[in-house]
Amino acid sequence: MGDALIMVAALSLGPVVGGFAGGVGSALADVLGGWAHWAPFTLVIKGVEGLLAGLLAKKASSKPYLLIPAWVVGCGEMVLGYFIVETALYGLGAALVELPGNLFQMAIGGIVGIPVSRLVKRVVKVE
Repeated sequence: MGDALIMVAALSLGPVVGGFAGGVGSALADVLGGWAHWAPFTLVIKGVEGLLAGLLAKKASSKPYLLIPAWVVGCGEMVLGYFIVETALYGLGAALVELPGNLFQMAIGGIVGIPVSRLVKRVVKVE
């Protein structure tokens, strides 16, 4: 659900909130969840994810269908970022094993994040 919340923050509240929620929120979750060694990578990868999605979503304010490319670029960066780090740390085989899980995170990020962000924008009147 982490990527769904990053997408909600980025797509409805913009790149600054999306980047902060993605980077700091996810890195903090790594530290609290016993994965502290991943926190620096997560800070950057998830921060850039939220930032990119938020920047692209800003351009989509009058065209909601453009939220899909914002999600794909943001979450796609997450998948690529973790793939690169996992390959460097553990090798290509391990990174390939993790790839389906990261793609699943990406899918949930869009399936949940896009409709919820539209609802948040309607209720909160964020512009």
